Amino acid sequence: MANVKIVESKLDIFHAPQTHSLAHAVESSFTAERGTLAWQFALIYGDVDELRQRRVSRGNCAVLEHNARFIYYLVTKSSLYEASTYDDVQAALICMREHMRNHEITKVAMPRICCGNDGLEWKQVKRLVQQTFSQSEYPIEILICEHEDMSKELAAPKCQITEARGNLFSAPENYALVHSVSADFAMCAGINLQFRCKFGQVDELKRQHKHTANVAVLEQDGRYIYNLVTKERSHEKCTYTALYYALLAMREHMVRNCTFKG
Repeated sequence: MANVKIVESKLDIFHAPQTHSLAHAVESSFTAERGTLAWQFALIYGDVDELRQRRVSRGNCAVLEHNARFIYYLVTKSSLYEASTYDDVQAALICMREHMRNHEITKVAMPRICCGNDGLEWKQVKRLVQQTFSQSEYPIEILICEHEDMSKELAAPKCQITEARGNLFSAPENYALVHSVSADFAMCAGINLQFRCKFGQVDELKRQHKHTANVAVLEQDGRYIYNLVTKERSHEKCTYTALYYALLAMREHMVRNCTFKG
């Protein structure tokens, strides 16, 4: 089994290095309960309708490509109400292994698949992963990551979204202001330039050393200004993943500072 290295980490799966493809378990209709990991993948990477059209059966694997990275959907059961079996887990892993071999993929990050609600034992699933990749022609690294199940938190939503017309800068003073920026804080056009002209403090933002998927915060006249860092350079495109984690970082700051409107 020298050709497979399994690394167990506390890293959140959505923070896995870009060098790693991502894998997780799903059911064949790609339905997911709100807040679960499969739901989060659907939210961030989308294309659920395309996946459904492929009619992938249990024991197989569906694949999407996103920003030069493969996203593996291990189909381990036929519906939400079934439980995955070890046989279907191994069959889906074999399917993923063949795709990885054909595309020369050597690194993949995944959770402890099917060891939550499905009730499988990680010790046995880990053994299946080792067996599946032990005969690979080249070294394989499997990064086992953590993930946050948000289903309980989302069961009782605590956020109200109101869409309104008007100038953002005319929002009531008891509201924090939010916009997205690049990590270089170029802020040379559009709403970014307006924020720069109105609030300045670009040097202070740079001193915070915030990179993609984080938030830089200013405070002015008792109001917080949240700069969601969703990309590294101004010419790049932001991603749903970066936006998702930047929003989580903003939420943490809002909770710590008792800020309830933005």
